[in-house]
Amino acid sequence: MDQNVTETALALDAFPPLPGADGDERKDGRRTGIEIEFGDLDDEPAAAILRDCLGGDLSHPKAGQWRLEDSRIGGLDLYLDTRLRPEATSEGAELAVDIARRVVPLEIVTEPLARSRLPLVERMMDALSDAGASGSRDGLLYGFGLHLNVELADPENGTDMPRTALAFALLEPWLRARDPLDVSRRVLPFTRIFPGAFVDALAEMGGDADLGHLLDAVDAHISDRNHGLDLLPAYAHLAPDRFARRQAEAGAVKARPTYHYRMPETRFGTPGWSLGYEWRRWILAERVAADPDCLSRLCALRGDFENVPLRPPHQDWQDRMTEALGPLAQLAPEGGPGAPQ
Repeated sequence: MDQNVTETALALDAFPPLPGADGDERKDGRRTGIEIEFGDLDDEPAAAILRDCLGGDLSHPKAGQWRLEDSRIGGLDLYLDTRLRPEATSEGAELAVDIARRVVPLEIVTEPLARSRLPLVERMMDALSDAGASGSRDGLLYGFGLHLNVELADPENGTDMPRTALAFALLEPWLRARDPLDVSRRVLPFTRIFPGAFVDALAEMGGDADLGHLLDAVDAHISDRNHGLDLLPAYAHLAPDRFARRQAEAGAVKARPTYHYRMPETRFGTPGWSLGYEWRRWILAERVAADPDCLSRLCALRGDFENVPLRPPHQDWQDRMTEALGPLAQLAPEGGPGAPQ
């Protein structure tokens, strides 16, 4: 067998398939956009790395912003991650960007990608790391994120959304205990854990809740996007009229049929860490959502510990969660990247 074919197959093994709307795994059907924040590498050499890894045509439309077209993963953007980024290229704008480079991260944003393209993103990330790009653990206040924008299994009606939101909400304290976030990520407001009242409301509804019940719970308990799983873009897509009544968020959320999974941090240089590692932790939530028996076990376990604080998670609760998950727990190894699976 051709060595390149073998290497591609092995790389793809790190990215288990996403379930479809009917719960069956589909080889390449659902797409995922990737957002990667990093520091300590200037935008021009970073842009050159993207072109060298992925091919395509590179352009520099504005100060602090680059665009790669027709690459092996389609189009992607690289820019300084700041709302103060200039809207034009000029001598003054370039000076402002030069100052901003010292204090704000760069961000790469891809278009929605088929699963078969994800190993190429991982190789690009390895090249950035080799060139000196830093992650969240390289600076006290870096807090750089890696976001996955995973397409809903049912982008028209969101029938998968209540179960997936429930699965993630039940798993979230356990996931954070298995592999704690760096302090630089925890002190920033972007990835707060779901409120306990929200999780309790979802657990009480169980796996048979419909989208309306989920949105009722979101309206009652979720006030902004700053959680490990941001449900508001999908809410705005599926129920635009209802979402428009949420005045505080209506102007700040881009409606799209995706789970905006924003809990992961960028960890360039950490042994064992990769895009595939974070992907598998998300896949755990999807597989729990697709398994009614497992979802029921986790709901019941939440009830067993109703009066026990789970922040930090109680050790007995962690152990019982691991037991309830069975082999699925291997998708999120205890101890984080590099731990035995």
